[in-house]
Amino acid sequence: MYRHSRLVGILGCAATLAIVGCAGNSAMAPTSGSTTSAQVGATHLPHYMPTRYGAHTAPNASGVLFSYFNGPTLLSPKVYLIFWGYKTYGDTDHVAKLLKEFAKVEGGSVHNSDYTQYYDIVGSVKNYPTNPKHQLGGAWFDNTNPVPTSPTDAQVAQEALAGVAKFGYDVNASYVVATPHGHSSQGFGTSFCAYHSSTTKGSEVVSYTNLPYMPDAGASCGANFTTAPKDESAVDEGVTIVEGHEYGESVSDPVPGTGWYNFSYGEIGDICAWQDIANDPFGKKSYTMQPMYSNATESCVQ
Repeated sequence: MYRHSRLVGILGCAATLAIVGCAGNSAMAPTSGSTTSAQVGATHLPHYMPTRYGAHTAPNASGVLFSYFNGPTLLSPKVYLIFWGYKTYGDTDHVAKLLKEFAKVEGGSVHNSDYTQYYDIVGSVKNYPTNPKHQLGGAWFDNTNPVPTSPTDAQVAQEALAGVAKFGYDVNASYVVATPHGHSSQGFGTSFCAYHSSTTKGSEVVSYTNLPYMPDAGASCGANFTTAPKDESAVDEGVTIVEGHEYGESVSDPVPGTGWYNFSYGEIGDICAWQDIANDPFGKKSYTMQPMYSNATESCVQ
């Protein structure tokens, strides 16, 4: 079955789950509507990464299992970077360069191999994500659309769709909308650092991330967290910590709450957020990262 047809089938099952449950998994996905929960089959329902000081992580993240709620995963992950207004409003901390370099090497890494255990199911067939090299699908500096001072989720989602128009639609992709210095969504740095969500373009489901200008939040979103590795500056450490978090959750739960989820801890990055931060190797480069949760070992792993 073609991947697009598979996605329609999976999401149809996920939507049906809210009423009768799907074969092979009768569990219900969260429906509380809070900023860290998600609803079955919903779009425009962001799943937020909390700030360093607002995270509610497990004091001993072990023995926890994440459950599958019949939605899709990104089987051949790609990331498309949309730098919205960066050339208009400036990028004094060189975030764009860092994001591009990081996205070029995270594919095939040991860190990202954790995501290959989080399958989706069509019928009775389990389909496992891969971890190929060269996961950066493209980067675009969009300076045609003005960036609001505080973009709403609807405006960020629309910019993600502009990215789809630019790059083409990729069912396995995370479209990352990187907003520029001084133009972040309300609550950035005080209640959240970034979020991912999904929207639609016709019948196509688009997974996207709202990635604000991380240095603007300072220590709340990872600046100067630890001794910076050679490939990034201390003020930019939150860039790779947060985008790494959002990308892993986008692979395992691209339509929040329909993939891999836990009622107590949210998605696979949340339970490990802001714990055991380390400079991880990515080939010849190294970047500051958080661990992500592994069902296989029932622990946070780098």
